[in-house]
Amino acid sequence: MKIFQVIARVNQGGTARWLEALVLELRIAGHEVSLFAGSVQENEIEDKCFQDLGGKRVSGLGRSVNLVSDIKAILIIRSAIKNEAPDVINTHTAKAGVIGRIAAIGTGIKVVHTFHGHLLYGYFPPQKTKIIILIEKFLARFTDQIIAVGSQVKEDLLAAKIGSESQYFVIPPAIPSPTFYSKIDARRTLGIENSAVVIGWLGRLTAIKHPERVVELAKRHPSITFIIGGTGELFQDISKSNPGNIEMLGWVQPEIFWPSCDIALLTSDNEGLPTALIEAGLAGLPTIAENVGSVSEIIKDGITGILVRGDTERISALNRLLTDSDLSSQMGVSAQEYCKSHFGVQSFLSAHLLVYNQK
Repeated sequence: MKIFQVIARVNQGGTARWLEALVLELRIAGHEVSLFAGSVQENEIEDKCFQDLGGKRVSGLGRSVNLVSDIKAILIIRSAIKNEAPDVINTHTAKAGVIGRIAAIGTGIKVVHTFHGHLLYGYFPPQKTKIIILIEKFLARFTDQIIAVGSQVKEDLLAAKIGSESQYFVIPPAIPSPTFYSKIDARRTLGIENSAVVIGWLGRLTAIKHPERVVELAKRHPSITFIIGGTGELFQDISKSNPGNIEMLGWVQPEIFWPSCDIALLTSDNEGLPTALIEAGLAGLPTIAENVGSVSEIIKDGITGILVRGDTERISALNRLLTDSDLSSQMGVSAQEYCKSHFGVQSFLSAHLLVYNQK
């Protein structure tokens, strides 16, 4: 089978890990896969997997919207479809979903779109969100199958009347078991004291993810070390508001980052099914996370971590784990067991092949 994977840009983060696992496993299974992407933005870092996978650069396919560049990107993808005749085009993220699906109209190939999350709340004003929903409703008519990373993401999209129930498949991310550093080696690498109690936050520093909430927690707990891994447009703002007990690490490998931590933290107002929390679970960490998107499909409240809504619950949850080491340890063990059993590579590949072969 010949498959096109199309995405706006391959910036470091969970979607890059998704594509890396998918493309590699499809190729190992004997399929021919091409990866198309635009360029990352100024405050982002491109994941090295784009080059490692032989990604093809498409000018104008990046995240920003420009009518002339977008039309050129559509024509480039459409030309590639006609010249290479793939069996399937699988688009990822909103911008590439528009470009790739318009490019495929009338070509006769199977069209699959993957929602790694959605833009239905938290990103834009209501009027702009309505426009996005109308666009997605229109594009769903030209989409054979829709993949959602979690059940709640699927339910949110159906509630907005985007596509029909029969089009949807839920496929959670696959995380090949990471080779984590030991805690001592990880902390030595990052310059963190072995005796420190460490709370970790890993992701893109952008408004929807609310990294400023880490700052507020750090102010309340001056004796605790907080580490933030990642880059983004809020990096400088968060650095300037640092009360002194936050380590701003920039982008750092999960294999080093999570073993350095005692507790994982997610503060977003909107998420799909965040890969970072799966990695944290595999590292044996309990997590405190906002109960948004499909986060509850990773974090089992009271078992592998604590789900919260708002500042008061977040503060209470952190105090609870900091004062009850037995509970924290047991949640970490449960998180590791759960993530190992639910986010395997083989089921991830099989599910995609089922979608691609669906008539």
